[in-house]
Amino acid sequence: MENNESKKLGMRWHNFIVFMRGFAGVVGIIISIFILVLSFLGGMNPLSSILGLIMMAVYMYSLEVCRSLYNLESGAPKKLITFYILNMLVNILDTFVPIMSSTGSNSSPLDIVKSILGTLFSALIIISINLHYYDKRKDIFVN
Repeated sequence: MENNESKKLGMRWHNFIVFMRGFAGVVGIIISIFILVLSFLGGMNPLSSILGLIMMAVYMYSLEVCRSLYNLESGAPKKLITFYILNMLVNILDTFVPIMSSTGSNSSPLDIVKSILGTLFSALIIISINLHYYDKRKDIFVN
């Protein structure tokens, strides 16, 4: 497919992804800072502060992905898929933080399994949608 044909396909989903990734990245960084401040003040366990640092790194990477997508850089769709995988792993880790902490968890094993399966299922759907979408438009990402 030529570059002109790729451009004719439309970029509405791409523009939506760039906008939402940027917005979610900024909100995620703010939430991560809030978690770190609470952890520093003694309101949370140390595992939550480690998770807050990991979340902040992932959301900063999200902003880098946003910039790459906006500039149509080569490899930007792969960065987006990498972000989704990292985000999925952090969400799964977040499920286990209450279990690993000294406070314990009130969740039943079934709730934990449902949470993990929901995270995996939703990540696989969004990854497959974006793989298909950006595969049709791979000629645009040449910078």
